Amino acid sequence: MTITLLRDFDANELGKLLTRGMEDNMGKAAMSKLIPGLMRMSQIFSDQKKLVTGDNFMIEWIPGAGSVITVKGKAQGEPFKEPEFFMALMSIWLGPSPADWKLKDALLNVK
Repeated sequence: MTITLLRDFDANELGKLLTRGMEDNMGKAAMSKLIPGLMRMSQIFSDQKKLVTGDNFMIEWIPGAGSVITVKGKAQGEPFKEPEFFMALMSIWLGPSPADWKLKDALLNVK
């Protein structure tokens, strides 16, 4: 999934919003198992400092490798090996409490 920003973002804040979106769809107990991955993801976005309108990041699952986060066309560190981490990330947009219902419906081609 590629996300292109429509406005400037403090990258640290974006990392927090992604974490919150995951928690909204999984609950704290399930999230506790993902803490190492969450810390790594937070660091990835914190290191970016600022993302501006038009910047993009991509989250993809590569079989045999894991989840790869790419920011501005550059892969960020080692893949996240746990499939649960990828599923938690996707739940932000496709879970029971998506960030945007219209986007979820569009992604799933729901009319």
